[in-house]
Amino acid sequence: MGNTIIIPTDGSEYAENAAEVGFEIAEKMGATVHILAVGDTKLTHLSSVGGPPPKTKEDLVDVATEWATDLADAAEADGLEAEVVVRSGTPAKEIADYAAEIDADMIVMGTAGRSGFERMVVGSVTNKVVQTAPVPVLTVRPDGTVDAA
Repeated sequence: MGNTIIIPTDGSEYAENAAEVGFEIAEKMGATVHILAVGDTKLTHLSSVGGPPPKTKEDLVDVATEWATDLADAAEADGLEAEVVVRSGTPAKEIADYAAEIDADMIVMGTAGRSGFERMVVGSVTNKVVQTAPVPVLTVRPDGTVDAA
């Protein structure tokens, strides 16, 4: 496969901000972006930002598909080739596994800016991806700055 960048999304503004950075990199690399949305089957009550919680796996897939499709449309509007990928399961694991499956060049994803006790209790999908992904992960902070991990 050619140059590929995975841009995970959970429908949040953090994911959208990271996507903008990912789109810029993809343009410079001539890369295809794979917009990956994962419906978290363990936390369905948290899986739909801004709406009622999904009640079934199909609901999760529908919401995740909407998130991914919206970002893919934005990528294509910027002249990029984009693929929509939707999975259900544990987000960090699915993101890392997908990167290995397609031999991606990198992952670009946002962070929510949590720290301290809140991060310890809520956890961080981004942190888990940084620790387990088989490819470089570029993280985009809420203020738009980036960290290479």
